[in-house]
Amino acid sequence: MTYRKIHCFSSVFNIDLNMWKPIEWQDFISIETFPLRQFLLVFFTSTSVIWFLQILWNRRTLYKESFKLPGPFAPPLIGSALKLSGNSYGLFASISQLFDQYPRLFRVWFGTRLFYAVSDPRYFEILMNSQHALKKEHLYRMAEPVFGQGLFSARSVPYWKAHRKVITPTFNQKILNGFMDIFTEQSNILSDVLEKYAGKGEVDVFKLFSSCTLDIICETAMGVQMKAQSTESRFAEQLEKVLEIITIRIFNIFYHWDFFFNLTPLGREFRVAGKELRAFTKQVLDQKKALKEGRKTHGLTLESTPKRLAFLDLLLDINDSGEFKFTDEEIMDETLTLLFAGSDTTATVDSYTCTMLAMHEDIQEKVLAEILDVVGPTESVGLDHLPQLKYLERVIKETMRLFPIAAILVRKAEENIDIGDHIILKDCSIVFGILNVHRNEKYWPQPNKFDPDRFLPENASAIQPGSYLPFSYGPRNCIGPKYAMMDMKALLATVLRKYRVVTSYKRIEDIEVKMNLLLRPRDGYKVAFELRT
Repeated sequence: MTYRKIHCFSSVFNIDLNMWKPIEWQDFISIETFPLRQFLLVFFTSTSVIWFLQILWNRRTLYKESFKLPGPFAPPLIGSALKLSGNSYGLFASISQLFDQYPRLFRVWFGTRLFYAVSDPRYFEILMNSQHALKKEHLYRMAEPVFGQGLFSARSVPYWKAHRKVITPTFNQKILNGFMDIFTEQSNILSDVLEKYAGKGEVDVFKLFSSCTLDIICETAMGVQMKAQSTESRFAEQLEKVLEIITIRIFNIFYHWDFFFNLTPLGREFRVAGKELRAFTKQVLDQKKALKEGRKTHGLTLESTPKRLAFLDLLLDINDSGEFKFTDEEIMDETLTLLFAGSDTTATVDSYTCTMLAMHEDIQEKVLAEILDVVGPTESVGLDHLPQLKYLERVIKETMRLFPIAAILVRKAEENIDIGDHIILKDCSIVFGILNVHRNEKYWPQPNKFDPDRFLPENASAIQPGSYLPFSYGPRNCIGPKYAMMDMKALLATVLRKYRVVTSYKRIEDIEVKMNLLLRPRDGYKVAFELRT
């Protein structure tokens, strides 16, 4: 626009051009010249208030129902997230305190999400058997970068059901019986390894046991020898690190955003450990595939080659037949899941059992007497011996009562579920306080007393259903309890016949626990081995 046109325009509208002056940027953003700051403040404040009120309105039924239940104070948006944060020991202490403070059923707001926490066997029976509570909680996605969609972490129920149906036949009793010589052989190797620790004070017994159980699961379920007991395997160490980081991440709402978590030192540590675990699993798979291809090149089929049927054999055979097509990634996920479940969990129970026997010398002597009576002083533990080791089995069961592998389980309700005196609302989550029920005097008199005779047949029949869940419960229970019991009995019978175990722990209450997804002693397993004369 020319100066003449501007002048005419100003004359018509009676505008004084002398009042015009160049507008500086500082003037533009100042309140005196343009109220931008005020506008933005009002806009964002009103938008936030409207958004918050909309959330409250849309979730009004949820809030109304939650008010009917007791529970910890939960400020808007963050809920009780600050109370449930910290290291793995502090986390478990806070959760246990809540279960003690609010028995049976209470509510917890974690961020904007409602969790129902239950610790009543009757609720366990209803919920764990419900087809609407089979889905793993959304927080299990934190495990997916390592375990993928294996049975442990798969959140899709149809996906989990399809894989479970295929994998379950690999754990039938006939196949398990064929593993007995491996249980014995690897347990004997462990017994020899322990000689260099005998008489030298307390040791990291979990590391020793987990190397043995890793060798067992690799040779039984995978059909390959890894020799973790004779080499420096980092599998157990890296697995422990991954489980601890997953636990910390679950309870820190700021770590729920992948982008933020991946930038942290913890995120980088998680990626390194997870990569190493998957690399180990790939090594197992590659070795198995090489063995399989080797048989084929010599003109032999797997069916005509004398061998044990194993988990990995079945998966690869089914894949080749086209009955059920697993992707390479799915085979990797399921293999790593089984390596974890078959080595870490059994080693955990073995470690706790030795600790319990070291604390209770009279019970340890009864176990030894049974082993000598059933197996003898020199013979290796055999398949026909296992059913006769009844007292040892009761010791293991009582250990799992006091120290269940999974002290807490979490599921998601996909529909409203009526539990009798309350309705668990759709899309909310359910926290099962397993340890709280296992140590509740209402169901277990003198709960902190170690008493294997609770599981005598006449006493076991009186145990309230839903009050003992060492392998979970219902359709989504552990897939391999029979395998685990055979493994543990063979290992413990072999070790305890040769060694007396002692510990500096005096009482059950002295063993403070933490949660790395699984239940761990805060100060480790304090077990020392002494050669029997």
